[in-house]
Amino acid sequence: MEISEVFRLIEKQLEKTNTELGFSKAGSEESSISFSGDKGIYRIVYDAQTSIMAFECAYDNSDEAQFNTISRSLFDAETYDERDAKSLANEINDEITSLFNVKKQVNLDKVKMPKAVSRTKAKNGIVSYDTDSLANRFGTLYPDMKDAIKENIAKYGEFLPETFFMEVGTARVMDIIANGSDADCKKLFRMLNEIYEDGINEVQDIIGVTILGEMKNDPKLMETADKYMSDYMSGPVHEINKITKKNNSLTKKLKNPPPYKPKKKKNNFMQNALQAQNNNQ
Repeated sequence: MEISEVFRLIEKQLEKTNTELGFSKAGSEESSISFSGDKGIYRIVYDAQTSIMAFECAYDNSDEAQFNTISRSLFDAETYDERDAKSLANEINDEITSLFNVKKQVNLDKVKMPKAVSRTKAKNGIVSYDTDSLANRFGTLYPDMKDAIKENIAKYGEFLPETFFMEVGTARVMDIIANGSDADCKKLFRMLNEIYEDGINEVQDIIGVTILGEMKNDPKLMETADKYMSDYMSGPVHEINKITKKNNSLTKKLKNPPPYKPKKKKNNFMQNALQAQNNNQ
């Protein structure tokens, strides 16, 4: 199936919801289609090099609109059929209904930040840091990120660390590693080192893969990170970056985790990635 046909089917299936939400077609190109209205703009963009379709939205329909990637899916022209296109349209329909019809009504003041595990108990081995602890500490370190954390919770009913960091948080970390002062980097890695060393496997995966794996073994970024990473965290992070610098089926899988399913155990990406590397050696 051609990508143009996929876009045509999606547009047809979204017609009713677009009308209800006040959206109309804003543009269509060979690799993208977009819809805009008073509440914002959303688009589906196809990247032929990676075979990935991304659903992106912004709450400002001006030329300077800042898009956030909401979801990604693989597109294989040889196997993709009408059923797949309709399934994708249904997912997008649910997303735009939630994002543009409900999001604006959410009072973030009523959404509570995730709670952090006691530092003393974590150091004493009584409990371990979890992803909620990471969210809490990240929001404490960067107060302007608290609303984004709360929006994540409001949307999914729980904090989804992979989604938050892939869409928002990791970019902040990369900016600090690339451009931050010595004091900025020390504060960041003091927090990451502590949570990684005394954290559960899931939070180690988020820090190692979703956050620091985004360095993709860039020499300059890695050199900076090495100044502040603990010995305990440094080894795994280096191994992960040997993987994430590549552009293959494994890295595509890391960038496109399975769709969100409430209350289901999430994949242990770091362990899977390292295991796959060992199997290939």
